[in-house]
Amino acid sequence: MKKIATLAEAYYTPLAPHCTQSYLGMTASFHVTASVPLFLIHESYDNELLGQIVRPHWTKDSDGYVSLPTGVGLCVDIDEQALARIAADPDFQYHWRGPSRLSDGSVADY
Repeated sequence: MKKIATLAEAYYTPLAPHCTQSYLGMTASFHVTASVPLFLIHESYDNELLGQIVRPHWTKDSDGYVSLPTGVGLCVDIDEQALARIAADPDFQYHWRGPSRLSDGSVADY
């Protein structure tokens, strides 16, 4: 993303990254966007289940604005006990819903 942001800056084009990862991926992406001069907006999705496992050191207000990550390293805490509990649950079903498939097997848009 940083290389794309540098190229976009050369053409005075703002950057609007999109991240559908967990809080871990979102936090890493927020770190990069904090260093982008022409940063415009960052799209991401909350995941309540993964929020039980990964606790980021940033906050989101009611309008959707996110603070910069604070702390050491990536600025997240992993609740290892919650992770072990969820991983040990044989009925746990969390499946990433990837691209849809058409009847002929080809990949369709989401």
